Amino acid sequence: MKTREINNLKEMLVKIEKEYGEKAAFTIKIGEEETKDISYRDFTGEVNALGTYLSSPKSLNLAGKHVAILSENRYEWIVSYLAAICGGVAVPIDRDLPEESVLYLLESGDVEAVLYSDIYEDIIAKSGIKHKICYEDNYSSALAKGKELLQSGDDSFTSAEVDNNRLASLLFTSGTTGFSKGVMLSHKNIVSNIYAATAFEKYREDEIMLSILPYHHAFECTVGLMASLNFGATICINDSLKYLRENMLLFKPTGMYLVPAIVNAIYGRLKTAEEMLGRPPTRDEVQTLAFGGRLERIFSGSAPLNVELIKKFKDFGINLLQGYGLTETSPVVTTTKFESINDSNINSVGEVIPGCEVKILDNEILVKGENVMLGYYKNEEATKEVFAEDGWFKTGDLGYLDDNGFLFINGRKKNLIIASGGENVYPEEIEQYLYSVPLIADALIYGGDDKEREIVTAVILPNYEVEGKSKEEIQEEIDLEVEKINEKLPVYKQIAAVKFREKQFEKTTAKKIKRNAENTTV
Repeated sequence: MKTREINNLKEMLVKIEKEYGEKAAFTIKIGEEETKDISYRDFTGEVNALGTYLSSPKSLNLAGKHVAILSENRYEWIVSYLAAICGGVAVPIDRDLPEESVLYLLESGDVEAVLYSDIYEDIIAKSGIKHKICYEDNYSSALAKGKELLQSGDDSFTSAEVDNNRLASLLFTSGTTGFSKGVMLSHKNIVSNIYAATAFEKYREDEIMLSILPYHHAFECTVGLMASLNFGATICINDSLKYLRENMLLFKPTGMYLVPAIVNAIYGRLKTAEEMLGRPPTRDEVQTLAFGGRLERIFSGSAPLNVELIKKFKDFGINLLQGYGLTETSPVVTTTKFESINDSNINSVGEVIPGCEVKILDNEILVKGENVMLGYYKNEEATKEVFAEDGWFKTGDLGYLDDNGFLFINGRKKNLIIASGGENVYPEEIEQYLYSVPLIADALIYGGDDKEREIVTAVILPNYEVEGKSKEEIQEEIDLEVEKINEKLPVYKQIAAVKFREKQFEKTTAKKIKRNAENTTV
């Protein structure tokens, strides 16, 4: 089936309850090997109850107000998000931020209520927010009160009209440089992306999606959760990356939304299995022993994938599909139709989604469409900086479109290295070569220090945990691999200096390496 068109998320709730009823919307773990299903009817019922509790004049009277969510991935997060966004403004907070940053975002986001896990109790207690709902404490009573109001005829939430163009979600960015900015998304932004991002793919009634990425990230929230609900999937919640393999075997998913770091980690485990077997594992062995036996596709965003990974996963019977987007574009701009992939476009990030336009100006990718944000919250100056006079959003990413409409990403504009001959060097391109080397755990390419800013320099964190190899041997093997990579590159792109690092790189909460001075030292 194709994903349905909707006007807002409240309309989606009505339609999925009517169409899917007792079908499992979620499967959650209640023990190491036990699971529990929650039907679409029960799920939408809980959203309506919580939404009524938040919005009703007889309760908290928060209709139209900003409601934050601070929690690990859990079923209650999703209920809270839809209750907040359909009655006011949802403000998902990055769960990995330090206390000072969380308190700043709660204040700058004009938050009047917060739903949270008890592990954040100390932080929330310092926030000064009046309405606090803790999942382990008073959440159940909030739901019960909402259900009582509904049963008494209170339709303040369920019958309230949604303005599709108003601010509905406030997402704070976690870029590799600079301060967080509040991205303002409307229902129109989000639902246009839900439809368009999944329009290229056909989905079956029995899709099982394993939900892994943090819910405050636009990719997982819009596509992994909302789009999956919209086409009637059953969503299984992964409780920890530590148990990812066990959960894949337990839930037996047909699809997942990931980022390259997790894809690389999964592939690393497969390489280890290959070494233990003394031969490449068969397709059936990989599917049964690693993925549960039904995995058909992985959607990857956030950063470019190594082409060899795409080919390897195809050998295992898994379509590894990558796309491109930003929080400011709700987030998807392009996605891949696997039947269209060939040798000439396999390293592209796919085709532009319906309802969205892309053009290239001075090598920079510009975007226009219903998925483009309203602007940055209370920051007119930053908003003006990223919009051209004719309304095109300037992404800050460099790339090009081929004659068939496939988009190729070169890198971030601010990361560009200008070689001594004036040539452009994109660090991200060279980093992909380095990530194909199993002995390299992490890597950063930059333009060198002080007077040597034209020298392509690699800072490498080796995988020192390889058994049977000393630190010196590992570094020597990496040096040889770098020489092999250089043979594939033109002279101006070749890595001229290598630094070995022993401590982890400083990263954003989205697990991207920060391009700062701290990360270029060893």
